[in-house]
Amino acid sequence: MKRLFIAINVVPNERFMAVYAKLKSQTTKLDKINWINPDLLHITLKFLGEVPPENVPSIAEKMRIACKDASPFTIGISFVGLFGSVYKPRVLWFGVDDNTEMLLKLHQSLEKQMRKLDFPPHIGNFVPHLTVARINKIDNKKRFLQQMEQQNQTQQIQQLTVNEVILYESRFEERVPVYDKIDSVMLGA
Repeated sequence: MKRLFIAINVVPNERFMAVYAKLKSQTTKLDKINWINPDLLHITLKFLGEVPPENVPSIAEKMRIACKDASPFTIGISFVGLFGSVYKPRVLWFGVDDNTEMLLKLHQSLEKQMRKLDFPPHIGNFVPHLTVARINKIDNKKRFLQQMEQQNQTQQIQQLTVNEVILYESRFEERVPVYDKIDSVMLGA
């Protein structure tokens, strides 16, 4: 079985890395936060889960169908958010604020095609984001939230042109995540 997901690759620019490094440097030794390797950053469009390897070609074909009418577009990565509550945050993420309707259309098109292969639909609202850290414990939540709020009052983190959708396999090597590119589709191809 292969653990698969469909995503947009994000190559961080200097500004992105500066914001990432600043947030990371403001944590203390008492915080238990697992920071995501910047080489693994992506925006997940559809999580597929455990899939038999023989199903990969049909997934790739449905991806092509889903992406054929989409044109490349630009998004803005502009703010910091949390999943979980302010009392027990679990995930720190950077959110998308420009062209979210284009991302939503792409997500919906992929959902429609993957349903034809019997993948379950996404539950809840689609929130386009990049996970930058997984949080186990924050020692001083008030300070942490203030740092996030300060970041959200500054300029955009990064602009990104979306022109490709990638099918990734997620696996672990010595407890470290590795994402292998299985297939990709250019938008509008």
